Amino acid sequence: MSALTGGVLRPTHGEVGIISAVLMTVVGGYVDAFLYLRHQVFGFAQTGNVVFLAVGLVKGDEWAKFAWPLLAYLAGLVAAQVLRTLVPTLPARALGSVLVLQLVVFTVLACLPSTAPAALFVIPLSFVGGVRLELFRTAGGISFVSIATTGNLMRFVAAAADLARGRSSAQVRAAVATAIVVLAFLIGALCGAGVAQTIGPALWGAVLLEAFGLAVFVAQVRTRPAA
Repeated sequence: MSALTGGVLRPTHGEVGIISAVLMTVVGGYVDAFLYLRHQVFGFAQTGNVVFLAVGLVKGDEWAKFAWPLLAYLAGLVAAQVLRTLVPTLPARALGSVLVLQLVVFTVLACLPSTAPAALFVIPLSFVGGVRLELFRTAGGISFVSIATTGNLMRFVAAAADLARGRSSAQVRAAVATAIVVLAFLIGALCGAGVAQTIGPALWGAVLLEAFGLAVFVAQVRTRPAA
Protein backbone atom coordinates (compact mmCIF):
# COMPACT_ATOMS: atom_id res chain seq x y z
CA MET A 1 0.00 0.00 0.00
CA SER A 2 1.10 3.63 -0.06
CA ALA A 3 1.64 6.39 2.37
CA LEU A 4 2.33 10.10 2.37
CA THR A 5 5.83 10.86 3.58
CA GLY A 6 7.00 14.43 3.36
CA GLY A 7 4.14 15.13 0.99
CA VAL A 8 5.21 12.36 -1.41
CA LEU A 9 3.08 9.27 -2.06
CA ARG A 10 5.03 6.03 -1.77
CA PRO A 11 4.42 3.19 -4.25
CA THR A 12 1.56 0.76 -3.75
CA HIS A 13 2.38 -1.74 -6.53
CA GLY A 14 -1.36 -2.03 -7.17
CA GLU A 15 -2.49 -3.03 -3.68
CA VAL A 16 -5.52 -1.55 -1.95
CA GLY A 17 -7.00 -2.04 1.51
CA ILE A 18 -9.57 -4.71 2.32
CA ILE A 19 -12.36 -2.13 2.70
CA SER A 20 -11.54 -0.67 -0.71
CA ALA A 21 -11.55 -4.16 -2.22
CA VAL A 22 -14.94 -4.93 -0.69
CA LEU A 23 -16.46 -1.69 -1.97
CA MET A 24 -15.03 -2.20 -5.45
CA THR A 25 -16.47 -5.72 -5.52
CA VAL A 26 -19.88 -4.45 -4.39
CA VAL A 27 -19.79 -2.02 -7.32
CA GLY A 28 -18.89 -4.90 -9.65
CA GLY A 29 -21.97 -6.89 -8.68
CA TYR A 30 -24.15 -3.79 -8.71
CA VAL A 31 -23.16 -2.71 -12.22
CA ASP A 32 -23.59 -6.11 -13.84
CA ALA A 33 -26.99 -6.71 -12.22
CA PHE A 34 -28.12 -3.29 -13.45
CA LEU A 35 -26.83 -3.86 -16.99
CA TYR A 36 -28.34 -7.31 -17.28
CA LEU A 37 -31.78 -6.21 -16.14
CA ARG A 38 -31.77 -3.07 -18.31
CA HIS A 39 -29.91 -4.26 -21.40
CA GLN A 40 -29.51 -8.08 -21.11
CA VAL A 41 -25.72 -7.83 -21.33
CA PHE A 42 -22.83 -7.73 -18.88
CA GLY A 43 -20.28 -4.96 -18.56
CA PHE A 44 -17.78 -6.48 -16.15
CA ALA A 45 -18.26 -10.28 -16.13
CA GLN A 46 -17.31 -11.08 -19.72
CA THR A 47 -17.77 -14.85 -19.37
CA GLY A 48 -21.51 -14.34 -19.71
CA ASN A 49 -21.04 -12.21 -22.82
CA VAL A 50 -18.88 -14.90 -24.44
CA VAL A 51 -21.64 -17.47 -23.86
CA PHE A 52 -24.35 -15.10 -25.15
CA LEU A 53 -22.20 -14.29 -28.20
CA ALA A 54 -21.73 -17.97 -29.02
CA VAL A 55 -25.43 -18.74 -28.57
CA GLY A 56 -26.40 -15.77 -30.74
CA LEU A 57 -24.07 -16.89 -33.52
CA VAL A 58 -25.38 -20.46 -33.44
CA LYS A 59 -29.07 -19.48 -33.31
CA GLY A 60 -28.75 -16.60 -35.75
CA ASP A 61 -29.91 -14.12 -33.12
CA GLU A 62 -28.42 -10.75 -32.27
CA TRP A 63 -24.77 -11.19 -31.29
CA ALA A 64 -23.02 -7.88 -31.97
CA LYS A 65 -24.18 -6.34 -28.68
CA PHE A 66 -22.10 -8.97 -26.88
CA ALA A 67 -19.04 -8.44 -29.07
CA TRP A 68 -18.70 -4.70 -28.40
CA PRO A 69 -18.32 -5.04 -24.62
CA LEU A 70 -15.71 -7.74 -25.14
CA LEU A 71 -13.69 -5.43 -27.38
CA ALA A 72 -14.06 -2.55 -24.92
CA TYR A 73 -12.97 -4.84 -22.10
CA LEU A 74 -9.87 -5.84 -24.05
CA ALA A 75 -9.14 -2.17 -24.69
CA GLY A 76 -9.35 -1.55 -20.94
CA LEU A 77 -6.87 -4.36 -20.29
CA VAL A 78 -4.49 -2.90 -22.87
CA ALA A 79 -4.81 0.60 -21.40
CA ALA A 80 -4.04 -0.76 -17.93
CA GLN A 81 -0.99 -2.60 -19.26
CA VAL A 82 0.23 0.61 -20.86
CA LEU A 83 -0.11 2.34 -17.48
CA ARG A 84 1.80 -0.48 -15.79
CA THR A 85 4.55 -0.08 -18.38
CA LEU A 86 4.75 3.68 -17.92
CA VAL A 87 4.44 3.56 -14.12
CA PRO A 88 5.63 0.08 -13.00
CA THR A 89 5.38 0.82 -9.27
CA LEU A 90 1.77 2.01 -9.53
CA PRO A 91 2.00 4.73 -6.87
CA ALA A 92 -1.11 5.68 -4.96
CA ARG A 93 -1.37 8.88 -6.98
CA ALA A 94 -1.75 6.82 -10.18
CA LEU A 95 -4.29 4.43 -8.66
CA GLY A 96 -6.21 7.33 -7.16
CA SER A 97 -6.33 9.06 -10.54
CA VAL A 98 -7.73 5.89 -12.10
CA LEU A 99 -10.41 5.69 -9.41
CA VAL A 100 -11.32 9.34 -10.01
CA LEU A 101 -11.66 8.75 -13.76
CA GLN A 102 -13.85 5.72 -13.11
CA LEU A 103 -16.04 7.79 -10.82
CA VAL A 104 -16.36 10.41 -13.57
CA VAL A 105 -17.43 7.70 -16.03
CA PHE A 106 -20.07 6.38 -13.61
CA THR A 107 -21.35 9.90 -12.97
CA VAL A 108 -21.64 10.79 -16.67
CA LEU A 109 -23.47 7.54 -17.41
CA ALA A 110 -25.80 8.06 -14.46
CA CYS A 111 -26.83 11.38 -16.00
CA LEU A 112 -27.91 9.74 -19.26
CA PRO A 113 -31.62 9.07 -19.73
CA SER A 114 -32.76 5.47 -19.41
CA THR A 115 -33.79 5.62 -23.08
CA ALA A 116 -30.18 6.15 -24.22
CA PRO A 117 -28.76 3.36 -26.42
CA ALA A 118 -27.41 0.40 -24.48
CA ALA A 119 -23.98 0.82 -26.08
CA LEU A 120 -23.52 4.17 -24.34
CA PHE A 121 -23.70 2.34 -21.01
CA VAL A 122 -22.12 -1.01 -21.82
CA ILE A 123 -19.02 -0.02 -23.78
CA PRO A 124 -17.58 2.51 -21.26
CA LEU A 125 -18.38 0.22 -18.33
CA SER A 126 -16.71 -2.74 -20.04
CA PHE A 127 -13.60 -0.62 -20.61
CA VAL A 128 -13.64 0.28 -16.91
CA GLY A 129 -14.01 -3.41 -16.07
CA GLY A 130 -10.84 -4.28 -17.96
CA VAL A 131 -8.92 -1.53 -16.20
CA ARG A 132 -10.18 -2.62 -12.77
CA LEU A 133 -9.28 -6.25 -13.34
CA GLU A 134 -5.74 -5.45 -14.43
CA LEU A 135 -4.82 -2.73 -11.94
CA PHE A 136 -6.56 -3.76 -8.71
CA ARG A 137 -5.53 -7.31 -7.84
CA THR A 138 -4.50 -7.50 -4.20
CA ALA A 139 -5.87 -6.22 -0.91
CA GLY A 140 -4.26 -6.66 2.48
CA GLY A 141 -2.01 -9.40 1.14
CA ILE A 142 -4.75 -11.45 -0.54
CA SER A 143 -5.61 -11.69 -4.24
CA PHE A 144 -9.09 -10.66 -5.32
CA VAL A 145 -11.16 -9.86 -8.41
CA SER A 146 -13.51 -6.90 -8.15
CA ILE A 147 -15.53 -7.55 -11.32
CA ALA A 148 -16.55 -11.22 -10.95
CA THR A 149 -16.95 -13.87 -8.29
CA THR A 150 -15.67 -17.23 -9.61
CA GLY A 151 -12.01 -16.49 -8.86
CA ASN A 152 -12.92 -15.18 -5.43
CA LEU A 153 -14.90 -18.34 -4.68
CA MET A 154 -11.88 -20.45 -5.61
CA ARG A 155 -9.65 -18.37 -3.33
CA PHE A 156 -12.16 -18.65 -0.49
CA VAL A 157 -12.26 -22.45 -0.73
CA ALA A 158 -8.45 -22.57 -0.88
CA ALA A 159 -8.18 -20.24 2.13
CA ALA A 160 -10.74 -22.31 4.07
CA ALA A 161 -8.81 -25.49 3.27
CA ASP A 162 -5.56 -23.87 4.43
CA LEU A 163 -7.32 -22.78 7.62
CA ALA A 164 -8.54 -26.31 8.30
CA ARG A 165 -5.00 -27.61 7.90
CA GLY A 166 -3.10 -24.92 9.80
CA ARG A 167 -5.34 -22.52 11.71
CA SER A 168 -2.84 -19.71 12.04
CA SER A 169 -3.96 -16.11 12.51
CA ALA A 170 -2.88 -15.29 8.96
CA GLN A 171 -4.99 -18.16 7.61
CA VAL A 172 -8.01 -17.02 9.62
CA ARG A 173 -7.59 -13.52 8.25
CA ALA A 174 -7.29 -14.76 4.65
CA ALA A 175 -10.38 -16.99 4.96
CA VAL A 176 -12.49 -14.22 6.50
CA ALA A 177 -11.31 -11.61 4.00
CA THR A 178 -12.03 -13.79 0.96
CA ALA A 179 -15.44 -14.74 2.36
CA ILE A 180 -16.32 -11.06 2.77
CA VAL A 181 -15.22 -10.30 -0.79
CA VAL A 182 -17.39 -13.14 -2.13
CA LEU A 183 -20.39 -11.86 -0.17
CA ALA A 184 -19.67 -8.32 -1.35
CA PHE A 185 -20.29 -9.25 -4.98
CA LEU A 186 -23.58 -10.94 -4.06
CA ILE A 187 -24.68 -7.96 -1.99
CA GLY A 188 -23.80 -5.60 -4.82
CA ALA A 189 -25.76 -7.69 -7.31
CA LEU A 190 -28.78 -7.78 -4.98
CA CYS A 191 -28.64 -4.00 -4.55
CA GLY A 192 -28.18 -3.37 -8.27
CA ALA A 193 -31.06 -5.66 -9.17
CA GLY A 194 -33.33 -4.19 -6.53
CA VAL A 195 -32.62 -0.59 -7.50
CA ALA A 196 -32.89 -1.32 -11.23
CA GLN A 197 -36.29 -2.93 -10.67
CA THR A 198 -37.73 -0.21 -8.46
CA ILE A 199 -35.90 3.05 -9.22
CA GLY A 200 -35.21 4.65 -12.60
CA PRO A 201 -31.69 6.16 -12.32
CA ALA A 202 -30.10 3.04 -10.84
CA LEU A 203 -26.51 3.92 -11.72
CA TRP A 204 -26.49 6.66 -9.10
CA GLY A 205 -26.14 3.88 -6.56
CA ALA A 206 -22.89 2.83 -8.22
CA VAL A 207 -21.76 6.46 -8.20
CA LEU A 208 -22.31 6.71 -4.45
CA LEU A 209 -20.54 3.41 -3.77
CA GLU A 210 -17.61 4.36 -5.99
CA ALA A 211 -17.32 7.78 -4.36
CA PHE A 212 -17.28 6.15 -0.92
CA GLY A 213 -14.66 3.68 -2.13
CA LEU A 214 -12.49 6.52 -3.42
CA ALA A 215 -12.79 8.34 -0.09
CA VAL A 216 -11.77 5.18 1.78
CA PHE A 217 -8.80 4.68 -0.53
CA VAL A 218 -7.58 8.25 0.01
CA ALA A 219 -8.05 7.97 3.78
CA GLN A 220 -6.12 4.70 3.93
CA VAL A 221 -3.28 6.13 1.87
CA ARG A 222 -2.98 9.16 4.13
CA THR A 223 -3.06 7.23 7.40
CA ARG A 224 -0.96 4.17 6.60
CA PRO A 225 2.58 4.38 8.00
CA ALA A 226 5.48 4.43 5.59
CA ALA A 227 6.98 1.09 4.61
